[in-house]
Amino acid sequence: MQIISWNVASIRARLPLLLRLLTDKQPDILFLQEIKATAETFPFDALKTVGYYAYVHGQKGFNGVAVLSKKPLEVIQTNLTEEDTQARFIAVSDKKTLFVCVYAPNGAPPMNNPDDNSRLLYKLSWYKALKQTLETYLNQGFSVILGGDFNVIESDEDVYDPDVFRSGPLMVPSVRKAFQQITNLPFINTVKAIPYQKPLYSYWDFQMLAFQRNSGILLDFIFIPNTWKQRLIQSGIYREYRKMEKPSDHAPAYCLLNDELDL
Repeated sequence: MQIISWNVASIRARLPLLLRLLTDKQPDILFLQEIKATAETFPFDALKTVGYYAYVHGQKGFNGVAVLSKKPLEVIQTNLTEEDTQARFIAVSDKKTLFVCVYAPNGAPPMNNPDDNSRLLYKLSWYKALKQTLETYLNQGFSVILGGDFNVIESDEDVYDPDVFRSGPLMVPSVRKAFQQITNLPFINTVKAIPYQKPLYSYWDFQMLAFQRNSGILLDFIFIPNTWKQRLIQSGIYREYRKMEKPSDHAPAYCLLNDELDL
């Protein structure tokens, strides 16, 4: 079984590349972030032609998450709180396994008001709500698979130059601590669970030849239950998709499990 997570930075702009990924890799589950589309403009028909159901929590022009599956699933929850108007969370289920796709807030202040910390505070409250929601599902007995763009630099080795980001919203201690609250749950971070050749990045800015210089950041992860450790056989980043025509600034993260889930 293969699970992939990918920040596509607009599904309509990235549709040819997405169809290629689905055709070439044949994932059982694909988490998508930053789809920048509503359900009304989401390409359900195109995905159906290559054999995928899609479950969408969208937002016009911004954010948006989706889960693609080879088999039908049930939408369990969208949004972490009733007050949250940003499309950053969706949970779908086959009744035994819960598939949770997230697109964490960046937290950077507005360019015209660098002293405004409201977006950072929103990011921290969003992470708190995510932790509480995951704990609820785990306590209910679900096996939870969590994937997405977490917008956090967990450790210094996850970025080409940590000093550049040290005081920014991806790396400040409060954000790292909030992310640690997630990693402290009974999960395995598949991207980091298997020895890999460092550095390993999943994001490269479109500016300043960042990809060519490998000035990257590791922002994208897939978590599986810690009881599944023996099932994990491979994980990493499909870096080649960042090299292709009209790429996203993120490359897909993936993991392979040694047997299929009963989907």
